[in-house]
Amino acid sequence: MKRIIAIITLFVSLSSCSSLDVTYDYDRSVNFNQFSTFSFYPWDYKHGYQINEYDKQTIMTAIKSEMEQKGYTYQKQGGELAVSIFLTIKGKTSYKAYTNHYGGWAGYGGGWGYSGFGYGYGYGPGFSSTTITQSNYNEGTLIIDVFSIANKKLIWQGIGSRQIEENLDVRDRTLPKNVAQILAKFPKLKKGKK
Repeated sequence: MKRIIAIITLFVSLSSCSSLDVTYDYDRSVNFNQFSTFSFYPWDYKHGYQINEYDKQTIMTAIKSEMEQKGYTYQKQGGELAVSIFLTIKGKTSYKAYTNHYGGWAGYGGGWGYSGFGYGYGYGPGFSSTTITQSNYNEGTLIIDVFSIANKKLIWQGIGSRQIEENLDVRDRTLPKNVAQILAKFPKLKKGKK
């Protein structure tokens, strides 16, 4: 008898844990080329406590860099656009199911049957066992709102959600990339319109 062992892994999660989930929306009636400068609103005190000062600065630096690459000029105060940043953190649970399948056996042989002596294939039974593990993690959602200062109107919003990276070195590298993904669809200034 030959035993065949196959391991099948099924990953089921309540939320995306490995990649950034991004959504965005904007006011389609707004001509973004009328703006050329931006400033930051202070962090909201209700949400700002959930993140340390170093990560706040990393996020703001990344936003500033992305906006400048799109043709906008940063001003400490008095920009035509105001960038407001919110962060929420929620506890999430993910589940992983591991199934170990032990296949049956196949063989070839002869024997007596209803119609006489003959040869054929046979198959023996198999079995499997499944183990489900649960793990808890924190999901962070970064919301970047952009307002027109002239009329205090929200004109663009980008939202990115993913599992919070606990390794600080990895987080230093991923935060700017996450900000870039969130702002990827923010309108660039057309040349000569600045």
